[in-house]
Parts: sequence; C-alpha cells; structure tokens
Amino acid sequence: MIYEPLFKLERTGVQIHYYTDKGKYNPVHWHSAIELIYVLNGNGAIMIDGRDYQVVAGDYVVIDSNQMHEVKCVNASMMIMIHFSRNSMKNFVPDMDAYRFFCTREELQKEQLDSYLGVCEMLKGLPPMYVMQPPGYRLKSQAIAMAVFFELLNHFAKKEENVYASDKSTILERLGEITEYIEMHHREPISLEDISSHFYLSREYFSRFFKQNMGVTFSKYVNQVRLMHIYQDICNTQKGVMEISEEHGFTNYKLFNKMFHEIYGCSPREIRKQ
Repeated sequence: MIYEPLFKLERTGVQIHYYTDKGKYNPVHWHSAIELIYVLNGNGAIMIDGRDYQVVAGDYVVIDSNQMHEVKCVNASMMIMIHFSRNSMKNFVPDMDAYRFFCTREELQKEQLDSYLGVCEMLKGLPPMYVMQPPGYRLKSQAIAMAVFFELLNHFAKKEENVYASDKSTILERLGEITEYIEMHHREPISLEDISSHFYLSREYFSRFFKQNMGVTFSKYVNQVRLMHIYQDICNTQKGVMEISEEHGFTNYKLFNKMFHEIYGCSPREIRKQ
C-alpha cells in the first residue's frame, strides 16, 4: 500500500510518502526536489549518477535536485520518501541554490556519523504519526521533516560558488519531453526511428544523447517503464500475466520474463501468488 502524501509539495515545501508494500521500483528519473529515502524494513539499492548504493533497514540516502537516480527497493517492505522543494526552502535559506546535497551511509565521513545517526532517530518519529494520527499529527510530521532538513543542510550539503549551468537545464528539459512521451506511449510499439523522428533528431544522435544522459539505452528504459506498470497491474488486477504484458506493449515474452526477474527477483506468477 502507498499512502497519499501527507502534504502537497507546492503548499508546504515538504511531501512525505509512506510505503508498506514490496516491489518499489522506479526507472531512471530526476526532479527539482531534494529527496530523502529512508528504509524501515528490508533492503535495496539506489542508483545515483550511475552508481549503486546499497541500503538496509535503518539507512537513508539523500539525492540532490536534478540528480539522475533509479530506485531498486523491491525487497524493502517499509519505506519513507520525503521530498523537499528547493524553491520553498528559499523562504528560510535565501541562497538555497548554492547548496548541493548528497548523503549515503557508504560514503559517510567519520565526522558525519553522529549527525547521520541523529537524523535516523528523527526519522523514527514519523511512522508513529502515520499509525496513531494524534491531534496535530501533520504539524508534528512537518516539524520532524523540517528538523531533518536543517541537519541535512548543515552536515550533508556543500555550498558552491557556481550554480547549475543553463546547458544542464536545457538537457533535462529535453529529456523530460522524451520521458513524458515514453510514459504516454509505452503501450504502443516505440522504435528508435519513430521517437528520434518525432523530436526531429537523427537516430544516431538520439541514441547517443539518451544513453549518455540517462545512463541506460532507450530500448531498455522503455521496457523498464513497461515493467513498472505491469507489476502494478499484476498486484492489483486478476488479468492474466501475458494479457497484462501485451497491454503495456511488451510483446517479447522471453525478454519480459528475463527483465522481470532481473528487477523483481522472481517470476510474475510468483508475485501473483504472493
């Protein structure tokens, strides 16, 4: 089960999601918000800029604005994701754009350990708020999230003189258009020729541009998006697995089974039995 976000990001600057099911997988993506992923039960990996970082229960990672990342936490049965709006945080930190955020347990410096563990203790206060929902629980949850952000800002952020270059914004804007097109048309056959032509680019340039910036080939990314939707339908409908896979544009059943097992660690039918 995925609980609705506790707050609307555009209203409060903070959005909190609480996940209580296995199978959390998101293909490579990015967003302007700063993201914290906290694992309460199970394990997984977060790919950030092409590198996998392992996470187990009690770990969290912090991903900066517009950092390419892939969430591979299919074995994590309880997780919390917090998004902090960089624009909203400017109300409290005027030079917010100068700060770059990053934190994983694997790359902690010795002097950061106490701060890391302190944030872990703060995050432990969020699940009781979801479960018990005492009067003002939204207020308390917001307060915890803001206290966590204060620690991240002071211990897991670096201030840089040079702000994001405009060319990266242009690349992300173009990638956003491409990934939105894929999401909208993933049920249909999408060839490299078709999509490159749609964006008025040569096949070779499109293929190189996509792989260089997304860290994965175009065809593999399309199939990852399809698998994410297929998994949700397997869990939430009674349709046959082959029917679902075909509905979402996956016609190569042998490749479908291979990729499904690579991502989710078992067969589609085993997921259905669970």
